[in-house]
Order: sequence, then structure tokens, then C-alpha cells
Amino acid sequence: MAPTRFPHAFVSFGSAGDPSPVDAFLKQRPDARWVLLGQHAVQSEMQLWTAWVQASRNELRSSMVARSIDAEFLRYLAGTHHISEAFSRAGIQSGDEGAWVVHLPQADGAANDLGHLQPTAREDEAFDTMLNGLVNDLQWSLESRTSKPSIEGMSQLGIDVEGWDEARLSDALLAHILMADDQSSSHR
Repeated sequence: MAPTRFPHAFVSFGSAGDPSPVDAFLKQRPDARWVLLGQHAVQSEMQLWTAWVQASRNELRSSMVARSIDAEFLRYLAGTHHISEAFSRAGIQSGDEGAWVVHLPQADGAANDLGHLQPTAREDEAFDTMLNGLVNDLQWSLESRTSKPSIEGMSQLGIDVEGWDEARLSDALLAHILMADDQSSSHR
């Protein structure tokens, strides 16, 4: 079973922020397991874990659509089969003054009843230390912010929940992730 806290934090680029926070992040991040997401993209811990399970399952089975784990995770988070659309939906948007930094835990594979490898997250106690170093190197600042479902954020991810009962938002979010490999879902 996965740990309850998904390793992620919200950062502010600040007034002295790099004109291209994505480029700066890509140059400084320790490896491809570190992902920068738009401020709208993180809606819940369950959303992050669900996208991680899907991406990690493909990684363990050597069946990723994307060439790297960060892009595979992004693809699931955005609910699409298309990598470029995933970056457009879940990446930093024009005018964003902050973003979510996410670390994708390494996965160990445990065989299920059918013999298929299912991912389990390895504990990583170095997340906070590595995050602080990364944020300091980028001259960004950590903000105390919790993720929560929002209709606006879901809309940017490609989920149409306008008028939906608030109790169903989490279900719609998870269904969106699980439908990423359904070709028709990428054209919604």
C-alpha cells in the first residue's frame, strides 16, 4: 500500500523568478522523477496516487507511452494519451506565479493474483531535504498550501464538471485519470 502523503509541495516563483521557471526547474532537478505542475493541476492526494499507480505500473511493465516517467505521470494526470496535450493541460500556464513540485516515488513491483506486477511506493525520507535544496537553488519559496478539488482546475485538466454535485468531483477526477488510455477520452 502507498504511503498516505504524496511527496509534493507548492512553490512561489517570487518577483525575481526566472522568466522560464520550467527551463530553470529542468536544469536543476535531480532526475526525471521530479515534476513541475501548474498551480491548477494538483486537486487531491488521491489524484496524485492514482496517476502515480498508473504511470508506475506501465514503468514496471515496460509499457510506457511516454519516454520518461515524468511525462507518463503527466499524461495520466491530464487524462490523455497524447503527451503534448498533457503538458498543455497540466503544465504551468501563462501568468502562473507558482507551481506544484512533485516527486514520483520509486516503485517496487508485487505480483497480484494474476501474476501482474502492481506498484508499491518506496519510502523516501529525503524528499524534504532534496526539495529544500532544489527550491533554494532556484531561489523560489515554499508555500503552505493544500490541494483541493476545484471546478476551474478540473476544467484546465480537461474535465467538464460544471454543474456537478461537489460530492462527485473526486470521482470525476479519478475517472479522468483512469480513462487516459481510452483513445476517445483524449478527444473530449
